[in-house]
Amino acid sequence: MIDACKAPAVVSSTLHDAFEHKARRMGLDPANRWIGGYVDYEWQHLRHIIEALPVRLDGTHVLEFGCNVGASAILFAALGARVTAIDIGADVVELARLNAHRYGLDAIDFRHVGDTRRLPFDDGAFQMVSCNSVLEYVPPAMLPAVQREIDRVLAPGGTILVTGTSNRLSPREVHSRRWLVNYLPRRFDPAGKHVQRGIWPAAARFGFGRHYDNLDHAGDDGLFARSRRAMGMPRARLALLQGAAKVLGTSPGLLSPNIFCVLRKRD
Repeated sequence: MIDACKAPAVVSSTLHDAFEHKARRMGLDPANRWIGGYVDYEWQHLRHIIEALPVRLDGTHVLEFGCNVGASAILFAALGARVTAIDIGADVVELARLNAHRYGLDAIDFRHVGDTRRLPFDDGAFQMVSCNSVLEYVPPAMLPAVQREIDRVLAPGGTILVTGTSNRLSPREVHSRRWLVNYLPRRFDPAGKHVQRGIWPAAARFGFGRHYDNLDHAGDDGLFARSRRAMGMPRARLALLQGAAKVLGTSPGLLSPNIFCVLRKRD
């Protein structure tokens, strides 16, 4: 585990070169913020969410669901968690593994899982599951089955973190930056049925089952409020989300353009 006050740093130029070489072979730009710079981005963002969580990471077995290039998994491991990270893309899993190696984090268990409706883990294998910017990429017809499978592998009393997921309440889709696409049924979208969408807040909040409590709330000491203040969210914007959440009886993260909720599985 690295010093929790210092950002993860590349420890080997040879391993760094191997990561960049693999990225280029995949047609990716290793200088891109979402490829080679993703760990630094998560240090400035996800770290503040992790620090706000009512979860002690040291030794906690975390499943990073949809690891992409490994940035979130690297951060969880650097902060003391025991991490298993999966993705449906074999190439991206290999790139994530190389990414972790260049940061000196060799203990992350990266796995290629082609069908996330059938996870290769025992019931209750994990104490925490992180779904960071991933649920909106699951085909809508598969999402309920995937969420039930995540519920199966999470231990009672465990925590699911949903963050960075485009919210279909938002008039502008976060990833594609297209206006109003979230409100269109896919068959009526002129750009095609496979374009990016968000998910509805109810799917994030209740899709894993009704036996979860949302640990966030609209107060100033809520998880969303604390983490967003640390990230530098403008006070007026935060206050607007908090006020709307109080009126609607929900949490501000479920109204944000990027959905955020922290769900605790009841024993």
